[in-house]
Amino acid sequence: MKEPGTPVLSSYRWVIVAVSMLAGFIGSYAQFQLPPLAYRLIPSLHISTAQFAALMGGPMTGSVFICLLGGTLADRYGVKNVVTVGLVLAVIGCTFRYAVTSFSPFLFLTILAGLASGLLTANLSKLFGAWFPPQQIGTVMGLFMVSPLLGSFAGTATTALFPSANRAFIFSGVVCLIILILWLILAKDKPKEAPDRPVLPVTRYLAQAVRSRNVWLAGLGSFFVMGEIMTVGDFLPKVLHDLRGISPVQAGFYGSLVTLGAAFGCLLGPMICNRIGVMKLFVVIATLLGAAGVFWSWQMPVGPAMAIGLILAGFLPAGVGPLLLSLPMLLPEIGPVNAGSAGGIIATLQVLGGVVIPTFIVAPLAGPNAHVLFGLAAVCLALIVIPALFLPELGSKALAARTVRSAVASR
Repeated sequence: MKEPGTPVLSSYRWVIVAVSMLAGFIGSYAQFQLPPLAYRLIPSLHISTAQFAALMGGPMTGSVFICLLGGTLADRYGVKNVVTVGLVLAVIGCTFRYAVTSFSPFLFLTILAGLASGLLTANLSKLFGAWFPPQQIGTVMGLFMVSPLLGSFAGTATTALFPSANRAFIFSGVVCLIILILWLILAKDKPKEAPDRPVLPVTRYLAQAVRSRNVWLAGLGSFFVMGEIMTVGDFLPKVLHDLRGISPVQAGFYGSLVTLGAAFGCLLGPMICNRIGVMKLFVVIATLLGAAGVFWSWQMPVGPAMAIGLILAGFLPAGVGPLLLSLPMLLPEIGPVNAGSAGGIIATLQVLGGVVIPTFIVAPLAGPNAHVLFGLAAVCLALIVIPALFLPELGSKALAARTVRSAVASR
């Protein structure tokens, strides 16, 4: 007999993954269209370098305010409906950036362009948990998280090929519209055979999630993961150029190796964890080894040694992120009914980490000292061990044992 809440497996679940990856792709693609256009946008919008940095952080800023609300509304109205609203706003934000000529409206549209990705990230555990068994959620989450990385790569690599910024923005709007149409046609909250979930007042979903200590522990871990990832991504190319004497082109190449490692980490990290069967042990080992990699990789001799070190520095932290985001569906006190609200809390803390840690903690404390900067990034990653040790064991072995106990109890 199946454990209550176990999803009814259907081959259509891979369609759900595919259309979710498209929705996750577009926000990152639209955001990373901006760096190749910086030389055009800064004079045309009459903005400073600091204001351009604010534009780059626009999608993340919007996610701070929308993830928690989006997760709670998804518990009440369904993931598909909530993400649909986000995609409609994203079409507007992606497309009409071509029509504005000043900072404030461009920032507003940039925030709109990233809303769908933020809303979806908050609800991934709920959505995938309806289609996949608990032990596979982390792996599927990792597969999804490759899509924003591909979006950032595609946005950076292809935008300069357009003859004008206007055409680049209109193109992203058209792509977003196509993704919206595919989402409306293909996305489903759950298999037809799955039972309907209870409809409760919105505040009931949020109250249950807020009371869970484990949700806050997972959110704290995500806070540190994203803080470390953004710190390294923001400062690595500049440090390699200024201190190691590497040309800007080479520095960009070596910086991209961290992203490459992160893509493989998102995909393979949960698989390795699932094979080991013990999540807490995997998280502790990955974060401690990752902290060492973050601190030492940029100091290694230029060449293969540095390349391998930077790939590992991206791989290890990225392997932990999907596991933390998958926890709402695995926590007994949350489960499928409240997973959206819980995911919203975790996603909000994750985004806050990406904004607060590099900007307001690491950069002011480190100043121009790169050793201190990467040392603080490494400490940030190592701190994940603390909340990880207090989380319940939710690896594949523990989940299998829970299924057996539930089956025995139901006889």
